[in-house]
Amino acid sequence: MKRKVLGLIKDSAKVLLIILGICLAYRLNIISIILCMCAGVVFNYFYQREEIKRKRLFERFKDAVMYMEQMIYSFKKQPKIRLALQDAQKIGSSEVKELLEEVIVNIDTKESENIYEESLSLIEKEYKCKRIKSLHKFLIKIEEHGGEYDDYIDILLKDIKDWNDRTLLFIKNVERVKRNVLISVFSTVITCGFMAYIVPSEYSYTPNLVYQIASTIMLLMMMGSYLLIVKKMNIDWLREEQTLNNNQVMRYYNLVEKGYEDYDSLSWSEKLSYKSAKRRMEKELSKYFPDWIREVAINLQNDTVQSAIENSYENSPFILQRPIRKLLLDFEKYPVGIEPYDNLLKEFDLDEIKSSMKMFYSINELGKEQSDQQINSILDRNNKLAGHAEEMKNQDQIGAASMLATVPMIVGIVKIMIDMVLMIMVFTTSIGNAIN
Repeated sequence: MKRKVLGLIKDSAKVLLIILGICLAYRLNIISIILCMCAGVVFNYFYQREEIKRKRLFERFKDAVMYMEQMIYSFKKQPKIRLALQDAQKIGSSEVKELLEEVIVNIDTKESENIYEESLSLIEKEYKCKRIKSLHKFLIKIEEHGGEYDDYIDILLKDIKDWNDRTLLFIKNVERVKRNVLISVFSTVITCGFMAYIVPSEYSYTPNLVYQIASTIMLLMMMGSYLLIVKKMNIDWLREEQTLNNNQVMRYYNLVEKGYEDYDSLSWSEKLSYKSAKRRMEKELSKYFPDWIREVAINLQNDTVQSAIENSYENSPFILQRPIRKLLLDFEKYPVGIEPYDNLLKEFDLDEIKSSMKMFYSINELGKEQSDQQINSILDRNNKLAGHAEEMKNQDQIGAASMLATVPMIVGIVKIMIDMVLMIMVFTTSIGNAIN
């Protein structure tokens, strides 16, 4: 604790010294310096908070990956959830050990038909990771019903490893964005500060009130823009949130379905937004469809295709609930045909989704051995889709943050324009005095 306090004091002192040096180089007056120093204290406080949060989120991500991998390794050796939990507890962090101890105690002491679901839900609530939920559901099915599971669990393990690699690469890209913004901030500060030194001292415009205010505002905005980037890039690597809110999803669904059935019936304003709505929905569906496919494929270990889809509805993301409901209704209307699978999301141009649904249909017509091979093929293919979907999500977040990197440059351009106007005014005034 003492070491952390000393580290915080040192970091604060460094930040204040840098700000003081910049203020003196900009020839700011005492009021502006005091204002910038106070802003520096506030900036450092919130920056340190974000750094603590960043480290905590990264540690939680590592704990989750470690837990899932160890559970799979232990379960492959002996398919018992309790023993796998004990193995994961041995190598986990202190927080993981405490949590798993509570889960194991629950399993040992409580009597319930759904003891594993209730106990493992403690972990799911703590980490809120969709892959942990899928893994738990799969392990519970194997422990309670048995069956061949080696191929399934190997594919799940590969998915976790690939996800870990993608996330670590994404974290590196996030750090690169933050570094680029910091470089942009310092480059802008140096460039703007240099303007005050390109004129002779007798023509100096730095005492001007406009210069003092503009320079102070610029330095405050530089600190604020970097803090904004740091805050935006503090991502919870485990939790995934839907880009479109629920109202937007429903509105876009209604618009796309109406346009698909009769495009000419759309009003002129609906026609203008139809393509955009369809494109956004296709992008969002592509992100979340692989998660649902994995859930259904895991249910297929012991269920029929229709039962597996029905059981997946409760845990499905909101954007997929409407098409899943329609699919279940189509099962009642077409008990044996391919129509339900073919009708799913037919309003959208999503070939990968249509192909996956046809594979589900073919599973109903195959024997057990061929069915297992088909399910493994679906899972393997779905891992690739999941990788592509997560790369799209990561690119969206990186792209949004990269746009904020232009803020320091824009602020710098405005500041240089103000300095040039002041410079012209000083020269003009000096020439006028000389003529008089």
